[in-house]
Amino acid sequence: MAEFHKLAPANEVPPGEVRNYEVEGRPVALCNVDGELYALENICTHAFAYLSEGGLVGERIKCPLHGATFDVKTGEAKSLPAVKAVPTHEVKVEDGVVYVALNPKQVKVGGRRRR
Repeated sequence: MAEFHKLAPANEVPPGEVRNYEVEGRPVALCNVDGELYALENICTHAFAYLSEGGLVGERIKCPLHGATFDVKTGEAKSLPAVKAVPTHEVKVEDGVVYVALNPKQVKVGGRRRR
């Protein structure tokens, strides 16, 4: 069973907004799409940047560095230059508080490309 961590009051992230939090040393983006909350790893899979700094465009979060977008519900990369999905985290709301269970998958960015 997943371990849930207390994240924030449910009303802290208004619709159309995203906020950055840290859970167990990992950056987590909490997104509000039309009143529904979604959480995902807050690091772009293309190059290191905090996705929360790029903001939300509908159901997509945008990387501030190169403009890649990701579906906040599935983590799927929706535009280049990103091709790998961002891990999403399970979210639940109880008594007005948001809890998140971290996905064991993490974004790994960097390193040298082999030729």
